Amino acid sequence: MRNPKTKFLIKIIFFVTIFICNVIGSFIPEGRAGQEAILIGTQLYFMGGSRTIPSSNPIKSNIRGYNLSDEVFFLDLSSAFSTNNPPFVDLSDAGARMEFGNEKGSVVLGGANKDNVYLVGGTQQDLALLNKDDQNKTITSNQTLMIEQIFNTYNATDQMIFLYRPASRAWSTLGQGVIGTQPTRRRTTSTVIDQNGKIYIFGGRVEFDMFSHTLILYNDLYTFDTTLIKWEKIDAANAPSARSHATPILLPSGKILYIGGVTQSAPGVQTNLLPMTEPRVGHTATLTPNNKTIIILGGTTSYVLNQTVPQPNYLSLDISKEPYQYSELKLSGNNPPYLSFHTTTLYSNYMIVAFGNITNDASPSYETSPNIYLLDVNCLAWANKFSTDSSSCPTPSPSSPSPSGPSIGLIVGLVLVGLFAIVVVAAIIWFIQKKVKKRKKSNILNAYPSNGYPSNGYPSNGYPSNGYPNGYRAESCA
Repeated sequence: MRNPKTKFLIKIIFFVTIFICNVIGSFIPEGRAGQEAILIGTQLYFMGGSRTIPSSNPIKSNIRGYNLSDEVFFLDLSSAFSTNNPPFVDLSDAGARMEFGNEKGSVVLGGANKDNVYLVGGTQQDLALLNKDDQNKTITSNQTLMIEQIFNTYNATDQMIFLYRPASRAWSTLGQGVIGTQPTRRRTTSTVIDQNGKIYIFGGRVEFDMFSHTLILYNDLYTFDTTLIKWEKIDAANAPSARSHATPILLPSGKILYIGGVTQSAPGVQTNLLPMTEPRVGHTATLTPNNKTIIILGGTTSYVLNQTVPQPNYLSLDISKEPYQYSELKLSGNNPPYLSFHTTTLYSNYMIVAFGNITNDASPSYETSPNIYLLDVNCLAWANKFSTDSSSCPTPSPSSPSPSGPSIGLIVGLVLVGLFAIVVVAAIIWFIQKKVKKRKKSNILNAYPSNGYPSNGYPSNGYPSNGYPNGYRAESCA
């Protein structure tokens, strides 16, 4: 019968092994920017985004700084976690992978049951064609030809809306029976959806990554009814100037507020930032639960590559009365790096800030964040732990390094520690088992005293000194 201590040690090995498998097998997304985010129940979905090409990759050049992603994954908000190890779940290998590389679209939850995701616009890149071009040295060695081929990869589809069904993890177009005419496919629109399932799409742009040689900004307004499957162009009076990258907020009154972004006086000319307190682009704006305040985070005051940090970086917009008033937002805790083209999603009392370009003043912003950051909107404090309980604002503690996502070094360290633990435990088990065998052997030998009589009182005549008939060994009893 196995020793109880041996059983206990075997259990330790089992649980250590499970721990190591979980660490190695957990999904850790790459840093990215321009991704889409949508909350469905307790699952925060992320789709697409642009990922920096590592310097070690030979295809990286001054015209190829990033690749678009076709991934779909979610952050599980059903239980508590630390920002050092957020519970991401990858769906890309479960049939949910997008049909193209994607960034800078808009996603809303709609349909008759409000359970389908509508991806509106955004860049759509044929990744299979791009990969084929990357393998062609004739193309990669000729920058002019490479630019032309990259341009051709952006003509993936002509669809303005794609539909994702979380229940079946499947993508599709709108299909047959669509009423009306869709607008020109575009990206960085200002898109919201109302309680009746009607999507409002304002502005946006086309340029190189939208299969257009001319930069064009729009100021038209379209709606798409997700229940009736109907497009409609709205001829609104006093429409604002053409713009893209403006962040929309649907107010409780039914008005849509557009914050920041860039404008253009005519097709083909350069864009200019729209006026606001420290004009910016690539920022986010989130209506807080009290419906009186909008929190504006990050962005950049220059576009495209040489990004600069807007100051103040965090703003509060009071919408409780007109005229609306901006003010600097003071936050406690460990601030994340300066970000642009990130996403923010409100869940309970947390504003979940995810990924984005790490903005460095007047330098190329190819660096992206792989992390999420938690802002407790009740406490106006950055947190490093997510809780499903209602928050109570803690007393500020001394500063400590900002939390970051699990690094490769951390994973390797945990694996090595786990393997070392297995070796140590295995050695202990081996030593104990050897000691147990030795003790049993000793007990058997000691059962026969030196006077030639065994402990049962029978003489040992005709038996060898080990107390057993010829042909048997005492060791076989161990």
